[in-house]
Amino acid sequence: MTRDDSIPTRAAARATSVSRSALTLAAVALTATSLAACNKLSPQQTDTSYAPSDGVELSLDQVKVRNLLVVAEGEGKPGMLDGLVVNQGQQDAQVSFALPDGGTPVTTTVKPGQAVTLSHEHLSLPKVPGKPGTMTNIVVSSPSAGQQSPLVPVLAPVGPYATMTPTAGATSGAATPSGTATPSGTATSSASPTTGSSSGSATPSASPTTTAG
Repeated sequence: MTRDDSIPTRAAARATSVSRSALTLAAVALTATSLAACNKLSPQQTDTSYAPSDGVELSLDQVKVRNLLVVAEGEGKPGMLDGLVVNQGQQDAQVSFALPDGGTPVTTTVKPGQAVTLSHEHLSLPKVPGKPGTMTNIVVSSPSAGQQSPLVPVLAPVGPYATMTPTAGATSGAATPSGTATPSGTATSSASPTTGSSSGSATPSASPTTTAG
């Protein structure tokens, strides 16, 4: 009678296959558990507020400022503001922007439920204290919601900002005359003619008389 020695070999192969399958399932389960733990410990990106563009964002109660930045050719040069101001309130919102040195602010007014693009308003600052590629503080204020002073990026007027180049004479507010020009004085003659005798008037020394004949 011949013994079939292949039976133990086939059994061992099946056992090895089952072990490999079990190890694979265990590895998959461990990976899934690790990923779930990472997701639980790490905040979801969609749950974190961030600015997806070049500028920064801030809120002044019902006023939301998005993508705020300043475009300037260099340090100490005039800079133009860009960004979006959204009024989610029920009344007109006045929003002002200024440099921290206390210069005259530039102001825009946004209607309820409306938005204003700052570059369309041509709001410019006289001297930006930072060069392109740096950050500078801009004081953003509203009469009803106080003020904030976020760090805002300074960008060069290139690419999408190539047309945002304020002139050297740009001012930090609406141009208004500083005063009314008046003449320094009224020209008058040094002497007025007077009626009457003068020191140089000629008078006859005697009156002619007629002699009777």
